[in-house]
Amino acid sequence: MVAVAPERRLVADGIHAEMMPSANPDDDLSMHNRADPYWDELWAPGSQALWSTGHAVRARQNRGQVRKRARRLLDEAEAMRLLTANRGRTDRHGTWGVLQSWRTVTAEQLAALTGSRFVLDPDYSQIQASFALDLLDIGILANYAEGTPGMGRHTLYRPSSSDAFDRLIEPTLTGPEWLSVTAAQPWSAGGQYDRHNVLSTELALRAAEFLPIGAVLGEQLSSVDLLAGSGIGKKLPRPDNRRADGTLVRDDGMRIAFELTATASPSFEAKVRRWAELIAARPLETSGLTVVFIAAPHPDRARGRTSDPRHAIYKKMSQVLREFPGRGKDSPAARIGVAHWEEWFPDRHLMSEAFLNLRADFAINDAAGADKWAPRDLLGDYGFEPWHTFDATAILENSKLLAATPHWMRNGDHTHLIGSPMDRAGVEVPHPAPAKPHLTKGRPLGAAVGNGGDAKLPLRLRVDW
Repeated sequence: MVAVAPERRLVADGIHAEMMPSANPDDDLSMHNRADPYWDELWAPGSQALWSTGHAVRARQNRGQVRKRARRLLDEAEAMRLLTANRGRTDRHGTWGVLQSWRTVTAEQLAALTGSRFVLDPDYSQIQASFALDLLDIGILANYAEGTPGMGRHTLYRPSSSDAFDRLIEPTLTGPEWLSVTAAQPWSAGGQYDRHNVLSTELALRAAEFLPIGAVLGEQLSSVDLLAGSGIGKKLPRPDNRRADGTLVRDDGMRIAFELTATASPSFEAKVRRWAELIAARPLETSGLTVVFIAAPHPDRARGRTSDPRHAIYKKMSQVLREFPGRGKDSPAARIGVAHWEEWFPDRHLMSEAFLNLRADFAINDAAGADKWAPRDLLGDYGFEPWHTFDATAILENSKLLAATPHWMRNGDHTHLIGSPMDRAGVEVPHPAPAKPHLTKGRPLGAAVGNGGDAKLPLRLRVDW
């Protein structure tokens, strides 16, 4: 029998984001006030943004093809002065960390993640200095109705493909700063797919705002090695450079890696097979790993069965899962699900109950065709009990160190996670004894004075945002 998708579940009027309590403390940057990158149709089918790179702008200026604007293309010395000053330090570290992890974001997504409204303006000094040093590229979305495309909250940012970070920036960072920006991963531009990356970022932002989860991780931290290799103390049988588009981490440490797909392309089946092989080799209790493929076709497509990629997705997944028999909790069938963007978000700024529970279809029924698929709530009836040697929740604390984590999920002083410089060096802070202890009435070294509190590490040596 031919495998087909179950009938689309009719979603009643969704819940408007404005009616839901958001964890984002800045209402102007919450979901209902951000552009909806799916339903607003920011991209025409098959299109990309118009990108400017520092290298290209410099070349055109040198040839006299564009008017020189000193503010928009600083020289290297001025850019380095701005990027090593105390002013704007948190903003630029947050910007670099977000781009390193999520790849491509809108200005308002960047502002929502970092908590800085300054980054909404592409002429902000920290953005312009990063552009001048080839740390980031700036993109705009063309819109015929607006005439000449302009910059604003929909401006796009992505990491530049250059060695500028390793060569110029990394030597200026303290250890905690380097860790918060890079998550101890090599700096790279990664996959630059505009609509795909912005949708992935938006999904993670919405999850962080409205769902009871512990962490969200971008593409850079959703590699196979981190999810199922060195990240859980294992060794992969062979090098694997694959990455999910992002990962949602439940409060109990279960990982929900997600893959967005607009079509069931020829490579889709191979991608499902590789995830199935990995999951078959990593029990749930020792890895916490599940995967959800989310169909996100362009909303401007013609409506109908042939234009809905879900049917091809279900068919190809069924073909792959037949190679991995079984329906138990550790089977690929029980740990690889399928969802649809339009079922989670039925219209502009709307959420459904399916999203609030992270509902997806799993091929766990002993039946054929559409009857084999059953909906399960990844935030509800999906049990996970980690093995006693697997510290599944360590990732929740560690994610608070990272600048790519939404700012409301990393508030507080997390120095205890990495220790002080003295701790890391294996020495103690010297406390010289007083020469005449019987006559000493002063306060101990480092004790609080007035409202100042006890002495702390300098801000640059702490992770305290």
